[in-house]
Amino acid sequence: MLEVKKIWLYIQKNTLLSLKQSTSTLFHFVFYSFAFTYLLISAFVLSSDAPLTFSGIIYALTIPVYYYLIFVVLTVVLIPILWSKKLVALILLPKFLMDMMLIADYFIFDIYRFHIDMLFINMLLHDFKGIGISIWLVLLSLVVYSIIFLINFVIYKNIKRLPKLRLKWVNLAVFLVFIIGQGIHIVGYEYKTPSVIRYTPYLPYYAPLTSSSLMDKLKAKYPSVFPQQDNSVSDGINSILSSSSTGGLLNYPINPLTCPTPELDAASQVKNLKQKQSQPNKPNVLIFVMESWRQDVMDKDVSPHIFNLAQQASQFNNHYSGGSVTVNGLFSLLYGLHPTYRDYMTSTPYQNQSLLTKTLAQQGYDIDVYTSSNLDRFALKAMFFGKINDEHYVNPLNEQVYINDKVAVDALIKDLKTPTTKPWFKFVFLSATHHNYQYPKKHKIFTPVESNPEAFLFDKHMDGKPLFNDYKNSVHYLDSLFGDVWSVMKQTNMVQDTLTIVTSDHGEEFNDDNKGYWGHGSNFTKYQTAVPLIVKKPQQSEPERVTELTGHIDIVPTILQTTINCQNPTTDYSSGFNLFDLPEQREGLIISSYKDKAYLIDEQIYATGLNIQSYSVEDINKENEHFNYKKLSQLKEQESSLLNH
Repeated sequence: MLEVKKIWLYIQKNTLLSLKQSTSTLFHFVFYSFAFTYLLISAFVLSSDAPLTFSGIIYALTIPVYYYLIFVVLTVVLIPILWSKKLVALILLPKFLMDMMLIADYFIFDIYRFHIDMLFINMLLHDFKGIGISIWLVLLSLVVYSIIFLINFVIYKNIKRLPKLRLKWVNLAVFLVFIIGQGIHIVGYEYKTPSVIRYTPYLPYYAPLTSSSLMDKLKAKYPSVFPQQDNSVSDGINSILSSSSTGGLLNYPINPLTCPTPELDAASQVKNLKQKQSQPNKPNVLIFVMESWRQDVMDKDVSPHIFNLAQQASQFNNHYSGGSVTVNGLFSLLYGLHPTYRDYMTSTPYQNQSLLTKTLAQQGYDIDVYTSSNLDRFALKAMFFGKINDEHYVNPLNEQVYINDKVAVDALIKDLKTPTTKPWFKFVFLSATHHNYQYPKKHKIFTPVESNPEAFLFDKHMDGKPLFNDYKNSVHYLDSLFGDVWSVMKQTNMVQDTLTIVTSDHGEEFNDDNKGYWGHGSNFTKYQTAVPLIVKKPQQSEPERVTELTGHIDIVPTILQTTINCQNPTTDYSSGFNLFDLPEQREGLIISSYKDKAYLIDEQIYATGLNIQSYSVEDINKENEHFNYKKLSQLKEQESSLLNH
């Protein structure tokens, strides 16, 4: 028995020694070999052509550390596999793959202006000719990859000759560098500093930290160091706003917009003279957006006021948001661009303000916003509305969401009742329909409702009807607020002079496909991405039903062509079409969540996560095995049509 114990202790001792030696070898290799990877990532950083400032340079130097820490975490995960001396050399494989992907992505991004994802790899394997890569480039790649592997191999073979490091302190120092860099990004992101935030679109799978809550605390505690942003806009920002060249990657718009003022007929001239107007009558624009409102919850029972509007308007019954989440849904709505462009706009938000609001303001429109959502997140306020004074930006946040919605709508109604001689653009975004759904008790008309709105977190396959009823009650409430707005517009005779658009940022799912999906942002089926769209043109009284595929990207070109007669082809500034001049066929749409994107083609979803999925937009259980690589390539081209190559 004693001998067995000695043998067991010997095995344990040698196993632990082997594990310690292997772990030391692993992490020393990761650290030393990352010097080469640092150079690869620096190539992405240098290609961004960001303005040079002290904080920007310090931040740029810390960016590669982000990828180093990711690889350190991966190495920790692999320790149970690579614990022995014989297996530890396998660390070369993931390190080589990482370096190989970085080099490939650098050249793909330089040529096509998108980063490699799993769907692109799938296309490469199944539609090589369609990608357009020559055999000579393949041969050159093989040579380059051989050199990369050789570099890593040489480092690994000589790892024992390199200085031994106290890895605990080295990695702690590296982590502190990471924190410093991400701290600079948090501040730079808050203040829209181009020398800091411009790098993000150039880097593959890079998601730097942001924190509006942290910045709010710092502004409150150290106002001299972190001052509140002044809506009057600084001279530095004004110089950006007045710049005729966007620089960097973006070429937005491709050509300046040409939106001529229409000639006045005699009757209009007399009308303008009586009203003391110096410009021709232009239709007002109202965009009314309800959070998380899915397409099949627009009917006479749940949303009666909007349903009645649809009886004298155009209703688009095959309409999709550009996002399964708010940020990308609103981006596609107010830019008319695929959501994959958002990172480029975010990197210089004032410079790349939405052409919709920028052009309408130039045409003499008053721009007004009424929302209970904090659009300062993700730089949306700056991107969508640029320089906007507080008097035109109503954003109550102090009470419960449904109360804030009422406050915002009351402000809108007050403004509608205030006479003006200028045309206006009013954007309304209400949030009571976001989980957890809120409404006054009198709107509790669909029962039973779920007593615990978080219950699905513990039972993903629970009955969704009670929570769905709760959600429908919140839709009914916001519909009543729209009814109040519409009633005032009728009283003030604005209905016939206004282009009215009613829609949502994305949908909402309640385990509809029995796969355990709830809310939004988790897949791209119709429940999370198909939304209502009702458009009432000025003077329109007859209903119209449109069944062709349409998307949020079609709304901007519709407004610009319908209201101010912009003559440019939509491809100059948008990924979409005029809703009233749709093509016979379109390639499809691109939809994004926070973590993923998908291509909607012929009612099939092609999702681009680590696990490539293709399924019916109608039902996630219906898998698609036949990829339309031609249309996928065409949509990918649209992702870079407004980028400098």
